Amino acid sequence: MKTFKILGRKALLVIFVILLSTSTNFAAAQTEAARPKIYLPIIENNTYYGFSTANKFIGIDMQHYWTDSDVLTYMPVADTLAGKKHSVSGWFIDIQDGHFKSGHTDPKTNNLIRQLEALWKNGYVSFVNITSWATAYAIASGQLDSYLGYMAEYYADWVGLGGGRRAFLAPLPEMNGVNSNGQPWTSYGGDPVNFKLAYQRIQTIFAQKGVSRNQVWWVFAPNGWSKAGHEFENYYPGDSLVDVVGFSMYNYGWCAVAQPWPKWENYDTLYEPYISRIHTMAPSKPIIIAQTGSTADTASGFDASAKNTWLRVNYEYLSHQPQVLGILYYDFDQSSWECNWRITDGNTFKAGYSAGAGFSAFKYLNWQDLQSIIP
Repeated sequence: MKTFKILGRKALLVIFVILLSTSTNFAAAQTEAARPKIYLPIIENNTYYGFSTANKFIGIDMQHYWTDSDVLTYMPVADTLAGKKHSVSGWFIDIQDGHFKSGHTDPKTNNLIRQLEALWKNGYVSFVNITSWATAYAIASGQLDSYLGYMAEYYADWVGLGGGRRAFLAPLPEMNGVNSNGQPWTSYGGDPVNFKLAYQRIQTIFAQKGVSRNQVWWVFAPNGWSKAGHEFENYYPGDSLVDVVGFSMYNYGWCAVAQPWPKWENYDTLYEPYISRIHTMAPSKPIIIAQTGSTADTASGFDASAKNTWLRVNYEYLSHQPQVLGILYYDFDQSSWECNWRITDGNTFKAGYSAGAGFSAFKYLNWQDLQSIIP
């Protein structure tokens, strides 16, 4: 057992200084007591501002159009890889999708309803990224209202089937992404003022078509990293319009698009700073990692073990973050122009993904579970 050491003259000197400063410290303490204090949040019983470390979901973005047969074919592949069922399936649809035009009114052929329903009836909640090739100004000024009206009507028809049907809708994701030349990654990007107006207009049209706030989870889904002046805080529509905040971040490693500044990144640069900033911006909102992935391209070439380690380490980190509600892995092969993010290519990445998804915080959460967690 360790004991206090006797330090002789040094100890006596320390005691003398302490006694001498007691009266001064007492007076200072009285002055300090009158000052306002800032208290750090206290984490108790695995909770943090009402969020829990113990109940999170895993989700996946897959490179498929979701018909009944494709859901039954491909989602079990992802579930087997994870060793548990995914709660959420992410996918993308454009505002100007052709099936929103008049004359295409059969719900069975509508691209929105078909995919929502195919996933829902097999136990998966959709995370729908609503994209567009129009500018934020065009959307904000009403130029796409007819398309948005059809989309909202179809969504209203779908939730009208009952049974608690509900989805995450993320209008105009990664709107703050701007490259080194100052060009936005998307046609609607790089315009914070009109993005906020467009986001609000989309919600207004859905409400006009009969979609209530308790029939959809509205998501603000920026990119984490941004060029100076395009920080996601500048694009945030406000707490009253947002239910969940998500963000995208990837480990590009040494894949071609990362040149000439390749870097292998983990949670300390991919997630930690953005989780902190988002929580400061919107402390009452749960956070979803809306898009993420890792390449297997390292400085030494293709390395499956490095990607497997990445999956385990980063999912473990996220499993301990109480503000984080879930994570969606971006299972796309974009090697022809960017990177290969895929994990569902056989057993190459089974060890890493099953280890990462295997942490106890990650559970299958159905829509009732999600509804009880999201404020």
